[in-house]
Amino acid sequence: MTIKMVVTDLDGTLLRDDKSIGYTDRNAFEKLGEKGIIRVAATGRSLYSISKVIPKKFPFDFIVFSTGSGVIDYNSHKLLIHNGLAAEQTEKVIKLFREEKLDFTVHFPIPDNHKFYYHQVNSNNIEFSNYCDFYRGHCTPADFSKPIFENACQLLSIMEDDIDRFNSVKSKLTDFKVIRTTSPIEHTTIWMEVFPPNVSKGDAVHWLCSKLKINKDQVLAIGNDYNDVDFLDYAGHARLVENGHPELKERYQIVPSNNSNGVSKAIQSLVEI
Repeated sequence: MTIKMVVTDLDGTLLRDDKSIGYTDRNAFEKLGEKGIIRVAATGRSLYSISKVIPKKFPFDFIVFSTGSGVIDYNSHKLLIHNGLAAEQTEKVIKLFREEKLDFTVHFPIPDNHKFYYHQVNSNNIEFSNYCDFYRGHCTPADFSKPIFENACQLLSIMEDDIDRFNSVKSKLTDFKVIRTTSPIEHTTIWMEVFPPNVSKGDAVHWLCSKLKINKDQVLAIGNDYNDVDFLDYAGHARLVENGHPELKERYQIVPSNNSNGVSKAIQSLVEI
């Protein structure tokens, strides 16, 4: 079946380790546009964070951001959809995270979800400290004596690389979408992201396909980590870059790494460009 949409993750997939995009990969997206194939990025980054690594004129048509919480038309920068947690949902997750003595952030609603309140109880959680330091101008210590705000985009906990601990906390959040991500910074911790139950990269790509009347069998998806699984499994054709998480390598066809033009190689496997 003819490919009508290509969806790629950013960090660890399209972005090289130095956060640049190779000429060959960029050129592949230019060629896709010439063929009328829809080009989509699906990332965990916020709009603010995307602007730090993706040029305004990069040849994307749409961006699924914040792990599927929102979708924008990249040409007009019009926000097409956005989702978030209601106040009572946010309070429920905060209560659990505090009981579990986790370090976590509570993010403002879209489009300001690069801003957040944070709560840290483990002083030895260096990555969490570094994360807050990186966004120092955009974050504030949480004061739980009063309501934070009416709703939130998501909550994020950065924890030790302990899958049993992750699964234990996840089992108590059955009313939410809980997404596991290997730290894109140090690669040695687990990020637990909590969203409304209908939010994931896969749900957002499905919505976009429905809007554009594209069958999932006409979609090529390329990723590298657990937060890509939803859209990799949705797409009719899925590829994992060679530097992807080892536990995922038996599930998907492998292409070269993010540093070796893996995205363009994946595209060339199905599209003549």
